[in-house]
Amino acid sequence: MSHAFSAPCRPWLRAVTLFAGLAGLLSSVAALALPEDRDQAIYIQSDRAERDERKGTTVYTGDVEIDQGSLHISAERVTIRSTDDEVSEIVATGSPAKMHQKPAVDREPVYARARNIQYDVKGEVLTLLEKATVTQEGSTVTGERIVYYIKEQRVKASAGSAASGQPRVETIIPPRRNSAPETAPETVTPPAASPDNGAS
Repeated sequence: MSHAFSAPCRPWLRAVTLFAGLAGLLSSVAALALPEDRDQAIYIQSDRAERDERKGTTVYTGDVEIDQGSLHISAERVTIRSTDDEVSEIVATGSPAKMHQKPAVDREPVYARARNIQYDVKGEVLTLLEKATVTQEGSTVTGERIVYYIKEQRVKASAGSAASGQPRVETIIPPRRNSAPETAPETVTPPAASPDNGAS
């Protein structure tokens, strides 16, 4: 049976959904998230939402915003698939779809964007498709397809065809920050010799 509800008028009638039952949605992304994130409730806002119980999918469309702690996802459409009452896959699409999250308190956020973002919850694999970019602390990887293997903390990027506009993988690594210049040792000037009082 399919359940649907919509709120075509923004901002007062936006569909705002609190999925307390999905509190562990990203609990397996330990390498990508702050420890506190996995314990936070997930807030999903959209213009429309439709749940299909038989397929186990919930589709959110229209200016979709998802927040859980430091995690933020924005997209035009987000599909959440569930298997045996557990979330198995999240697919976000947009022009582009975006997400960012802090991996640790003392680290800068990881920013990802692509036309299609797919998160395999069980396999712990994040896949970015079409004009994909991942940026953190000044380093950027751009390609037509970027796959992040969360358990292994390994990134694999591949280029597309010339027609895709991304024929090669591009990586930008910023120069190392120069450490503070060493302070020259202080020069100590010996005191001037006092006149010899005993001299005639």
